[in-house]
Amino acid sequence: MKVMAFNARPDERAFFDHFSQSLDMDLTLQKDTLTLDNVALTRGYDGISCTCDLPAPILEKLAENGVRYVALRTIGYDNVDLKAAERLGIRVSHAGYSPYAVSNYTVMLMLMCIRKAGYIMFRSHTADYSLGASGAARGMEMQNLTVGVIGTGRIGKAVIHNLSGFGCRIIAHDPYPSEEMKQMGVEYVSLESLYAQSDVITLHTFLNDSTYHMINTEAIQQMKPGVVIINCARGALIDTRALIDGIESGRVGSVGVDCFEGEDDVIRVDHNYNSRVTNHDYIILKSFQNTIVTPHVAFFTDQAVFDMVQCSLESLHQFELGEKVPLEVHAA
Repeated sequence: MKVMAFNARPDERAFFDHFSQSLDMDLTLQKDTLTLDNVALTRGYDGISCTCDLPAPILEKLAENGVRYVALRTIGYDNVDLKAAERLGIRVSHAGYSPYAVSNYTVMLMLMCIRKAGYIMFRSHTADYSLGASGAARGMEMQNLTVGVIGTGRIGKAVIHNLSGFGCRIIAHDPYPSEEMKQMGVEYVSLESLYAQSDVITLHTFLNDSTYHMINTEAIQQMKPGVVIINCARGALIDTRALIDGIESGRVGSVGVDCFEGEDDVIRVDHNYNSRVTNHDYIILKSFQNTIVTPHVAFFTDQAVFDMVQCSLESLHQFELGEKVPLEVHAA
């Protein structure tokens, strides 16, 4: 089987080499993303592995070139026009990876926010090691807080498992409540109730029309004053302008986000002096002393990278052999 992997990073190479050999796969690595400008490279290949956007025009060119399979190295697949893929006869799969990559990072952001770590580190750069007369550096303790988890899929469940050792009260919202989580003492509540009760809110839900900008001005007004908001899921779950207004008004006490709307123009690039970041909402959000903004790196662990390469290449192998592909996705 001939496969071309796009967006192939140096840190993935050892895993690509390992799995291509074990699966007897003829693999070509491309460091660039797949676009209409370079899609001709795929002519004669059976499948591709990528992390890029795949709209209908690119899929049409892939089909013309003989590509029959697309295996993403990401959990999310909203970047693929699945209806076009089905029309063209291209089968698509996504990837799974250790949920603890994101869940551990989520809890780290929670702890940094409630203990005001960003503010404390900022002051230390100016050699200010005092407690401060106003108590601005005084934090909170997790066991005294109520944490609201929106979405209890694999990652949401892993977050709850991690939090269970801190002694905090955990409530959750999900259209499909988990009996396992209920047995752990998690109370499922309405979204409005979760907003009203939570000291910390963490997002682990999918992005679609119903969840787009679910954290907006109206939602923030329903939250406790001083609420901590964490997002390691999808940037567009939050209306960034409404979030900024909430921070400026004091309604939102602290923010820890690893993703933000419009991030594709910012992340995965070294923005030196000659390549400035022009996403104004991102610049404003980063400027506050009570926010922590990271460039979509929560997934980035040795285990997760291994898992994503393995899932992608094994799915392509299963497609080729005509076997059941557990990670195959379809248009709704």
